[in-house]
Amino acid sequence: RALEVFDLNAGCSTAVIQEAHVRSVHQICQNKGSSFSTQQPEAYNFFLTTAAGDGIKLWDLRTLRCERRFEGHSSRCYPCGIAVSPCGRFIASGSDDKYAYIYEMRSSTFLQKLGRHTESVINVSFNPSSPQNCTCILST
Repeated sequence: RALEVFDLNAGCSTAVIQEAHVRSVHQICQNKGSSFSTQQPEAYNFFLTTAAGDGIKLWDLRTLRCERRFEGHSSRCYPCGIAVSPCGRFIASGSDDKYAYIYEMRSSTFLQKLGRHTESVINVSFNPSSPQNCTCILST
């Protein structure tokens, strides 16, 4: 349940965040940006984590604190993926309830549930050049 932060330039661990989630973290997602959009340099200081049953957390690398939580999607049975939009304004999350969820990054406001899929949505991604979202479902 702990997160360890590595400085790749120095080649060593720089910090450990104990008890980041109540269950094991199953995905870490950093804002990658896109060559098709621009963002403030500060946007790259944030990363997301998610754990089954514990929502999504937004962390600040400078303070190592959880700045925001994103809840509302269901992630009890399967590890459901997360993604940051190319513009850095939105977060997408998969869900056990067969929907993908879109949140506004700065306010953690739930914006939209996307499509009724046939199975749990286990992975999500954004098109790097346009505001389209892609989902992947779990077949049982």
